Amino acid sequence: MRKTTRSAVRVGLGLVLAAAIAACGNQAATGQPTTTGTSPRPAPRTAFPTPADASSPSPQATPSLSQSLPAPDGRSPLVDLLPTSLGGTATQKLELLGSDTSMFDASSAMIFESILTLLGVQGADMQIGIASTTGASIVALRVRAKGAKAVGDAMIAGRALNATTTKEAVDLGGKHAIKVTTTTATVPFYVYAHDDVSFTVAGTDAVAVAEALSKLP
Repeated sequence: MRKTTRSAVRVGLGLVLAAAIAACGNQAATGQPTTTGTSPRPAPRTAFPTPADASSPSPQATPSLSQSLPAPDGRSPLVDLLPTSLGGTATQKLELLGSDTSMFDASSAMIFESILTLLGVQGADMQIGIASTTGASIVALRVRAKGAKAVGDAMIAGRALNATTTKEAVDLGGKHAIKVTTTTATVPFYVYAHDDVSFTVAGTDAVAVAEALSKLP
């Protein structure tokens, strides 16, 4: 995979995955075994920053990247649903299949594998779209034959397995979303559904999250 693609993935998932996989990451760091219903993965190729690290990479240091996959039934590609800028900074955008998570480190891949397991689908059935700056990140998921709410519920359920989790319905950025706070994540993440796509948003603060949500369909 090209260096620019790997860099875009690293920036693109920094905040969202830091929030969403903190429980899994902490478990892996202590050497505790995990069960995801899948066979062991090959050695990871990409590591992701924690929220504290997420502000250190500069998006301007990586060439702008926008990669998309064909959408089913004439629907919009996921990258077309994601904002082109957040906080006055151009977003890094990328789209890939759930079967292509070997580019991620083990804990990052774990979040997607847990969703696949909970939904009972294969990696090729899931499309992943990413848009990010150092201040906010969005992961969009579309899963064949599954509704957006079911996908969002799987995202939340996967995190609740490893942490005390609270959910709160909020209206932010003109959208109705679920705010998810866990005892092992430094920032909350927000799950929002639109048509057949589930969006997960995280940011350095509520203002960044509100802007990100406001720019989603």
